[in-house]
Amino acid sequence: MRVLLIDDNEELRGFLALCLSEASVEVVGAGDTASALKSAETEKFDAFIVDSVLQDGDGLSLVTQLRDLKNGRGVPVLFMSAIATALARRMAQSVGVTEFLVKPFGQMQFVEQVRALEKRR
Repeated sequence: MRVLLIDDNEELRGFLALCLSEASVEVVGAGDTASALKSAETEKFDAFIVDSVLQDGDGLSLVTQLRDLKNGRGVPVLFMSAIATALARRMAQSVGVTEFLVKPFGQMQFVEQVRALEKRR
């Protein structure tokens, strides 16, 4: 499984990438929307993992942009957010988010959610 992990927090992105690599998941990291879109345009991924808040944009807008790319159609999306309201979940679903993961979360929960995406592809 190969995923694009988009989070502007370099330390968290590195930790999550390590967790996934230990579970035999190949991770390409992106710290902003521009690099995420460039990677998604030029490479193929089995899943996108998107943080809700990025320095240069918001995660929901990024999911919409990823979905508009040829390589982004049909790719499952795990959306990470500290906002756990029903409205936040509905908004995420409306742009094509597959799974919604509320922060803070545990390492095992994160890996299990990513693995669940593999089955939805």
